[in-house]
Amino acid sequence: LAEHKPGSIDDVRACPPLAAFSPAVREESLELKRFLFQNLYRHYRVERMSGKARRLLRELFEAFTANPKLLPPEHRERAEGNLHRAVSDYIAGMTDRYAIREHRRIYDIEELA
Repeated sequence: LAEHKPGSIDDVRACPPLAAFSPAVREESLELKRFLFQNLYRHYRVERMSGKARRLLRELFEAFTANPKLLPPEHRERAEGNLHRAVSDYIAGMTDRYAIREHRRIYDIEELA
């Protein structure tokens, strides 16, 4: 910072990187990232749940776009302008539990009983 003396955000953007880890800390950070990707982010259970979540969201999107009457009234009104945007916004506002509950409401045959 002392060498480049940036006075604005544009000056900072024009400079080469102004802050960095030391080589030892950078290597430890890379080692931690490798460990996390291998043992957490790409763990088979996480991958399996991510696949289920993608499928659930895709099926909700397909259900709501195929039949907008499944949407709550306020979202149905917004869907008249741009159905895909309204459905996307509706799904984006769902919690995990609510998305699962909506999916069950639409697709679960036991809900008919």
